[in-house]
Formats: sequence, C-alpha cells, structure tokens
Amino acid sequence: MLTIHFLIAAGIFFWFRFLWNRRCLYKLMFQLPGPMGLPLLGIAIEYTINKRKMSLRAQYMDKYGSTIFSWLGPVPILVTRDPTILKDILTSSDCLNKSLHMVNGMGTCIGFGLVTLREPKWDIRRKQLNPTFKHGVLLSFMPVFNDESKTLVSLLDTFVGQGEKDVLPDIHRWSFRTAMKTTMGSDIQEDQTFKDDKLMESYQTIIGLITVNVIFPLVQNKFIAKLCGYEKKRLKNALVINKPVENIIDKKLKCTEENSTSSISNTLINRAIDLFRSGDLSYEEVKSECSNMVLAAFETTGLTVWHTMILLAMFPDYQDMAFEELKKAFPTNGDFEVTEEDLQNLEYLDRVLNETLRLIPPIPIAPRETIRDVPLSNGVVIPKDVVIGIDIFSTHRNPDFWGSEAEKFNPDNFLPENILERHPYAFIPFSRGKRNCIGWKYALMSVKLTLAKILRNYKIGTSFRYEDLVFVDNTAMKLAQSPKLHFQRRT
Repeated sequence: MLTIHFLIAAGIFFWFRFLWNRRCLYKLMFQLPGPMGLPLLGIAIEYTINKRKMSLRAQYMDKYGSTIFSWLGPVPILVTRDPTILKDILTSSDCLNKSLHMVNGMGTCIGFGLVTLREPKWDIRRKQLNPTFKHGVLLSFMPVFNDESKTLVSLLDTFVGQGEKDVLPDIHRWSFRTAMKTTMGSDIQEDQTFKDDKLMESYQTIIGLITVNVIFPLVQNKFIAKLCGYEKKRLKNALVINKPVENIIDKKLKCTEENSTSSISNTLINRAIDLFRSGDLSYEEVKSECSNMVLAAFETTGLTVWHTMILLAMFPDYQDMAFEELKKAFPTNGDFEVTEEDLQNLEYLDRVLNETLRLIPPIPIAPRETIRDVPLSNGVVIPKDVVIGIDIFSTHRNPDFWGSEAEKFNPDNFLPENILERHPYAFIPFSRGKRNCIGWKYALMSVKLTLAKILRNYKIGTSFRYEDLVFVDNTAMKLAQSPKLHFQRRT
C-alpha cells in the first residue's frame, strides 16, 4: 500500500513539474487566443477531419485574430498572418531555424543540406553557396532555360484541339530537367534514369515521403517507418537518386585541379566539389547539397508556372493583356530566344506572376523554431523551442493589408503605386530576412521565360472555376482537385 501511495505522489509531483516547466506556454495561451482542441491531441483531429484544408486556418484567424496560438498534438505552435509580427520573426537571429521535426522529416529522406540545416551550420553553408546564385551565374543558365522551355512548348503543341488535358506532369518534367541541368551540369543527360524519367519519379516519391514525415512526425522513427513500409520505399528511391549524383561527382573528382573546369563552371555541383577539395564539405554533404537543391527548385518552379497558367485560363481578359505585351516583344510566334533584356521589359507579365505568387504561393506555410525567448513588437514574448508557422498563404490574403477583395485575382495589386502603399512583409513568396530563398532570382528568371514562350504561342482555357479551387496544407502547395487546360494556337 505504501508503494502505491508513493507512486501516486511521485506521479502527481512529476505532473506538476511538467506543468510548471511549461508555464510560459500557458501564459502565451492567454495572450494569444486560438483553438485549443482536445487534451494531448490539440487541433490534430479537427485538422485531419477537414482534410488539411487551408481554409480552416483562415477560419481560426478570422475568429481569434491574425496571430493565434494552438497545439498540434503535444506540440505548441504559433501561427501568424500579420506582416508586422512576421517582420519581428523573419528579422530575428533567434528564429532562423526551421522546425526540428520538419528538418528531420526532410533530412532523413533527402540528406542534410542548405534546405534542412539549422544554426550555426546553416549560416556557414549559406555563405559557401551564395556564389552559385550570383547574377552572372544565373545569366549563364539562359541557354538551358530557353532549350527546356522550347521542348515544353513543342509538347504543348500536341494538345491543341485535343480538349482539356492534365498538363501538370509535363510541367513537372520541364522543371525537373531544368533543375537537374543547372544543378548537375550537362553530364546528367547521359544518365539513363534521367532520360527515362525514373530519376524524376524517385524524387517525386521522396517528396511524398517527406510530406508524410512532416505531417506525421511519428513516422520519422525508423521502426515505425519500417512497419509502415516507408523505410523500404525511401531506401529504394534514395538509391536511384544517389547513383547518378555519385557517378558525376566521381567523374569530376578524377580530374586534377589543374584540368578541372570547376573554377569557370556555374553549376552547384562544381561549387560543392570545390568545397570538398578544400576540406569544407564531406562527400556525403556534396551529395546532399545537390539533392536538396534539385528538390527545392523543381517542385516550386513547376508549380508556379502551372498556377499562373491556371489563373490566366480562368481570367481570359488578363491573359489577353499579357499576350498583347508579349506580341510586342516577340512579333513572331513559334520558337524564339528570350534574353535578360526581354525579361526586364515584360512588366505586365511581372504583375501577373506576382499576383499568382500572392494567391497561390508554392510554399504555403514555413515553420520556424525559436532558439531563445523572442520578444515581439506587440509586447508578447515567444518562449524558446516554440514552433512558429509563417502562414504565407493567409498573409497574402489578409484583408487588413490587401483590402476587401484580397481573395480576387488582380494583377493591378502590383502596380508601383500599390506596392509603395503596402506593408513590405505583406508579400513574402520567397520568405524574407536572412533566411530567404537562396534561389528566388533563379526561379523568377526560369518561370518568367517559360511563361513568355507559352503565353505567346497559346491561348489557354479551362472549364474549372476559380471559386472551386480548394487548397490543402502540404510541404509544397497542393490543390484538392487539379484543373485541366485546353490550348489554341496564337498567331
């Protein structure tokens, strides 16, 4: 009997100690209201029942305010769409880390590189890789951008007069080939898995596994992953991905430093090999950086092109305005080369692209994690180790900053005078601050060039209504149902 009493007392003691250690979180609950959900489960059940629809977050914020505090299972999470709070977070040196469960979920699938590293390693790696994205280097990729977009346009030509088609797989193929060539160099074209799309399919499988890992962190446990069959699938596809990367690395390493072209080559793999030769990166880190960069580039750029095509198909008047600008820049349809100067002159296409990134950002939410207590400008202090959901999707539709028609597609939102009047953190498709997207200029160049060729050559339509788009939480933007598109040739 004494033993039972002791165990009960010990249990009560540790329970009160647990609550005491989390007192700062309970204080935060009173400062920042939000949905509490069920004990231990938080809002996880409601989130799952609603099929991870982003509209649920919007409902919470409309009810409780633009910055809310809640629980996803036992994990405390602060979510905000307030640009002022976002500025506090994105400019803080204590909020540079992505959330641990997201980093582990990605890293176990694709390796730990710039996309997945945390401080202090991230800062060092970012400085090491910054030269790969200098303006001159990006310009050297223009031939690849032109060649791959030409292939895509030729493929779309086969859809003319064929009714509505699902073009997303073809858009992904274009973006994957572009990302691989600009990351790995021309050597990748010799690989059979690249030629027959098996390499791309393995990347897409890995992206799916990452999504499962991030949404259901328990699957990150290897024992549970094996039981569910995820570990076997991960190993199989990681082998497909790593083999061509290793072949290219080994081929380049056989060259002497004097004969190596790395000093004049612009691809990330050559930069990583330079760092390997100098002892700054390990062999595994070189592989991880290549895989991380391809993963980050191809999914987001492909989605951005596709989303722009969808929106312009739904709003043909804006599509016609974009076409008139393109017709002036490129009087003849068919195949034409696009230069940097051409891209700079396409101002209306810029507005269309930015409005697409506003309404359908390729990364809808970016989780960060505090490494120390972080004071916000509203007087609230976010405790150490709290996950912060930077809700890009909801920020871009926040009516307090975008007006009563924030949900509507309107490229005029990005007229110069409208930009000047808006909070600088109300539009953050590539994040902002020190840990912004390293490849944002690369993405805009690639996407804009490809859209210019597609929209100059084809009038795009769809029977899918804008009002019927349903957005689902995912590591990258996901639509519950994918619209199909039909094509007519332009003259």
